[in-house]
Amino acid sequence: MRYASPILLTAAGAGGAAAAGMGSGVGPAASAPLAASLALVLANPALPSARPVAVFGGHALAVVTGVLAAFVLPSGPVAVAVAAAAGFGAMLLFRVVHPPAVASGCLMVLQPWPNGVFLIGAAAVLAVALILHTRFAARAIRT
Repeated sequence: MRYASPILLTAAGAGGAAAAGMGSGVGPAASAPLAASLALVLANPALPSARPVAVFGGHALAVVTGVLAAFVLPSGPVAVAVAAAAGFGAMLLFRVVHPPAVASGCLMVLQPWPNGVFLIGAAAVLAVALILHTRFAARAIRT
């Protein structure tokens, strides 16, 4: 029963991201990196890659490098590989490593018109939710 809450929250977050992605024109595939982020954050929020700055920064950097790769390279496996490597490299450079965010960069290459606004906004919402969850969980433990 102790795993029910993280599992249900991950499912709800993934479903919500898929619905919002469909409504914004990005498509349901946008839920994949966000669902992975949710699972990581809920499974072990103490990990460095689960910090709010890593969640938001990782997705933002991956989206930016993915959009750049989409504009420079023709869509295909090489562009996906470059987007993944550039996104992860940027995360390492800025010390905001969040492995699930690599998929956000790959999605930018695979879309007909790369639109990372939805994913960056969703990552920001996820980071804020993590901050609030951490504060309320810490307060609940102390009382």
